[in-house]
Amino acid sequence: MKFFKKIWTTIKIFFVGKKKKSDIKVYQDAKATIEKGIDKEEILTKASNATNDEERKEILKPLIEFESAKQIVQVIEQEPEILSEQKPSRKRKKLYDLHELENEIKVLQSSLSLLDLKKSSIKEVANPDTSSFDSRIDKLFSLLSKNKIDNKVELSDFTVSAFDKDFKQLEKLLQEKSTLKRQGNREREKKKQRKIYESNIKKELNNLDSLIGQNKLDDAKLLVNRLSKSLKPDYRKGIERLAKATEKLKEKELDIFRKRQAELLKQQQQEAEKIRIQEELKREEKRKQDLINNLEFEFNSEKEETLENYKIEYVFHMTEVSNLKNIIQHGLLSHNEAHSKGLNKTDIALQDVNQRRANKRPIYGISLHDYVPMYFNPKNPMLYRRKQIQDNIVILAIDRRVIYQDKSIFSDGNAASDSTKFFNNLSDLVRLNWHCIKNEYWNDHVDGKRIKCAETLTNPRIPVKYVKKIHCNSIQTKNIVDKIVPAEKPYRVELNSKYFFNR
Repeated sequence: MKFFKKIWTTIKIFFVGKKKKSDIKVYQDAKATIEKGIDKEEILTKASNATNDEERKEILKPLIEFESAKQIVQVIEQEPEILSEQKPSRKRKKLYDLHELENEIKVLQSSLSLLDLKKSSIKEVANPDTSSFDSRIDKLFSLLSKNKIDNKVELSDFTVSAFDKDFKQLEKLLQEKSTLKRQGNREREKKKQRKIYESNIKKELNNLDSLIGQNKLDDAKLLVNRLSKSLKPDYRKGIERLAKATEKLKEKELDIFRKRQAELLKQQQQEAEKIRIQEELKREEKRKQDLINNLEFEFNSEKEETLENYKIEYVFHMTEVSNLKNIIQHGLLSHNEAHSKGLNKTDIALQDVNQRRANKRPIYGISLHDYVPMYFNPKNPMLYRRKQIQDNIVILAIDRRVIYQDKSIFSDGNAASDSTKFFNNLSDLVRLNWHCIKNEYWNDHVDGKRIKCAETLTNPRIPVKYVKKIHCNSIQTKNIVDKIVPAEKPYRVELNSKYFFNR
């Protein structure tokens, strides 16, 4: 049995918890706390400055411990038998244990300390001393009661002036209370107005931040000026926010200025590069033009003899007089070459003929519109068809040596016709029907209209120096040509309206 009791005593701690303090221990701890002592004033001062009850309780803890210890010692000194009684009998049990009393005292002392602290913060309002005033009233009432109605009132040493003086003091006190009330109202109104003012300033500052964020810098500047004038010197937060916003505005302006400078520099560089490229293109074009203008067709006796056999003195190109200025400046260009240079070329060819030439399959690998077309005899059906739609036609007589070029080809009829055949050698000229080509009339020949329009085609241009004559169809056209053609140029302008332009 004793063995089980010993085991229970050992493991009871895990179920019951920590061993409770003995009464002797409670008393000794209380005596030690009292002997240690505390600075009550310092603790109360710190507690009064605390922000909440939890903080106050923590500060007041030493004071609560001290006061509780005093209560414990007082109880034991009044009832010393609490410590002498070792074990209560079964008939009589203790009403309480000393450690339980200690806990209860601490809880009550904690509440009491907080209550005393709050009570100490309540200040008494001093009421005016009216005792002298009351005694004077009683004395006045006594004097009045001794005199009869008909007799004069004997005021003795109690004068009305003294009464008036006290009454005025009372009135002044009441007025001061009323003044304080009005002052309080004014303060509250002032605080209200201040709150409204600060709220409006905050809205304006928020708006300023938004404007800066949206890069609306002109509007932001106006708002900064307005806020600078409306901000009061004592509103430090507003002044600090405005200073930060102003600094941010300056940074934004500087950033935008840098970007604009960078963009401007980039544009200038691009423009300079564009001008450089254009200058290079102009120089390249001039170089090509010079090469073409200086192009020479060397004399070849064998080729000259062949051309003599077919009585080819010139080859001829038809054009509208408005194209003459560009021809003199750039040379005689193919259809595609002129359009690639952006030249305003008036095309006198009929629309259906132009379309057929454009759709024609490449001749020796080159599009028909990449050749300069020339006729062996300009007095052909195409000339008379064009005269019906054009007033000012000129025929350019071109040096026959242009046929020497390697890329020159020949057609046995109108190049736009599907039945026309093409050749690329001078020896093939024998295949052309020269009787029909040279004859004034073509109706006597089978397929005469097509044959009469036999062509020689050169790729892609002919220098203007090989234009030897300009034949005009009227005096009006000749007058226009005379104004266009420079006097120093070796072109012979002739009026050949009868030979070329009349059938």
